[in-house]
Amino acid sequence: MKRIIALLLAFSMILPAFCAFDPAKSDELFYQKEDFAADYQYLEESLAQAADDEEKSEILWRLSRNVLTQGDQLDKKDKDGRFAKYEEAERLANESLSLVENPNSYHWRSSAVGRWGQTKGPLDSLGKARPMLEDTLKVVDDFNYDYTDSWYVLGLLYNQLPGSPISFGNKNYAISYMRRSLDTQIPGRGLFLTLYLELSDQLWKRNWNADKRSREFDKMKPLYEENTTPSEKMKYYEGANGKNGVPFYSTVNLGSISDRQEAVMLLQYAIAVYNLKSDHLASETERYNEINARLQERT
Repeated sequence: MKRIIALLLAFSMILPAFCAFDPAKSDELFYQKEDFAADYQYLEESLAQAADDEEKSEILWRLSRNVLTQGDQLDKKDKDGRFAKYEEAERLANESLSLVENPNSYHWRSSAVGRWGQTKGPLDSLGKARPMLEDTLKVVDDFNYDYTDSWYVLGLLYNQLPGSPISFGNKNYAISYMRRSLDTQIPGRGLFLTLYLELSDQLWKRNWNADKRSREFDKMKPLYEENTTPSEKMKYYEGANGKNGVPFYSTVNLGSISDRQEAVMLLQYAIAVYNLKSDHLASETERYNEINARLQERT
């Protein structure tokens, strides 16, 4: 009997270790398997057993990420459903921040606010731009977090918004931010095909020839070097290596090709990345089809 009691006591001491929240499990379910229902269930169960505020905060921002994605998956005509999900995602991010300030909570709050504005319409989207910017600058400047998703948000904001005096949009800053996003891809988190497609689209629309690129990149280089605040520095990331810079998806320097030549190159590289993988997520195949269609239009 004493032996049984001792075993039960030992088991009760070990059990909490098995119940501890595992961030990697949630990230795998979300990014690598896209099993959002299983991820949500795991996060809800983990939240009920969270050991402290820090663990709760980590779970809450992941719940925000999950709920935002649930909203994205709803029919675009279901605006009420989308609003509800994005508002819940913002609430969860705020709850996470109330416990522990961290860059991921600011990022997902920014994303939730942006999605709400996009769903509402152009005027509301414009009104949400400043809060989005402030949260994203906290991530990259205050936390010094060189985060691919935050550079992507900045790339979208500066590309989609009108310029001065209406707002702070700037197509060249947008391309620099998108380049930084592409160069800071997180290993093991997916193919990031959206980044290739978005940068390709922005370059195609800008349409600089090789001579103009060479001149502009060399102008950007000293501005990149002299700025120390990350968000300001990365506005000139295109000029980090001047006209002689060679991106990882190219064998030629940036100053020897046009925007549109590089735009096509990005799509071709993305297709090669996709074909290297054997088992594709639904979102990857969807993006691959978009990339293929765009390439057909441009060649």
